[in-house]
Amino acid sequence: MYDLPWQKPQWDLLQNQFATGRNPHAILLCGPADLGKREFAEQLGSSLLCRKPTDAIACGQCSACLLLEAGTHADLRRIGPEDSKLIRIDQIRELNEWAVQTGQHGARKIAIIYPAEQMNVQAANALLKSLEEPVPGTLFILVADQPARLLPTIRSRCQSYTFAIPTESVALKWLEENAQDTKDLPQALALAGGSPMRVIREIDSEYLDRREVVAGVIDNLLARNETALSGASQIQKHDAIEVLETLRSLTADAIVVQLDADESKLTNRDYRGVIDTLGAKVGLHGLFSLSDLIMGAIRDLNSNSNPNPQLLVESVLINMVANIVDSSHNF
Repeated sequence: MYDLPWQKPQWDLLQNQFATGRNPHAILLCGPADLGKREFAEQLGSSLLCRKPTDAIACGQCSACLLLEAGTHADLRRIGPEDSKLIRIDQIRELNEWAVQTGQHGARKIAIIYPAEQMNVQAANALLKSLEEPVPGTLFILVADQPARLLPTIRSRCQSYTFAIPTESVALKWLEENAQDTKDLPQALALAGGSPMRVIREIDSEYLDRREVVAGVIDNLLARNETALSGASQIQKHDAIEVLETLRSLTADAIVVQLDADESKLTNRDYRGVIDTLGAKVGLHGLFSLSDLIMGAIRDLNSNSNPNPQLLVESVLINMVANIVDSSHNF
């Protein structure tokens, strides 16, 4: 597992466990999004089901690997949200029934659940029964960006492996070898929050266009050239979580500038003018309040409560405008 070098410690640790017969029945792969945790789970599953692995890497040629490539290996199951954001109890009940059956191609069976935190309470409780009574040879691999949303009892029954953002030097080296466009990689990596895989997947023209629109809306709001509601309507076509993440990033940069003005710590250095104006007009207290509101809105959208995305974006922008007024009264 050397394609993603920041995963090597976790990979080596797990492979050592299997090589010495200390086989876990459930593992939890957790950490920030876009670090390749799901890819790690897939490659781990492939290496364990492969009939002729080399140095713990699936050969890609045996009958098991061919079935895996075709997506028809009976001893590998993938569970994820179907018609909604949730993994439901019927999916887990079916998985539990599959888990106790004898494997069709060997002694091992692998179940990958992603994103595991999207199990509703009933599904999580159903999975807990299987984790409490493990079936020999069956491995549950739970992958979670937000492990705190899992039931504590589920977390306690899994061996946890935490993945962290790689160092900038490791990330840039990997991007130089894998990115199609290697122009201004440090800036792209900063925009991706340090995740090299997010650079590959998301830092494209659509992402940059969305950031430009959001920054333009903030600039107009600060200049009182439009209302919060009209600003929200301009960005309505974009995904609400991505809009809020952009707002969070710009607000975080404004906080950095208000605290120490160290430009090297800024994510959106190319929007320094907007950042400076946001900090000056809203003030440090208002920025922290705005940041808390944005993070709360993101949590709501990631939750199972199905809030109205447009209303959440509008509430954030209204708060921004209100803080401009409040800060102006402080002079």
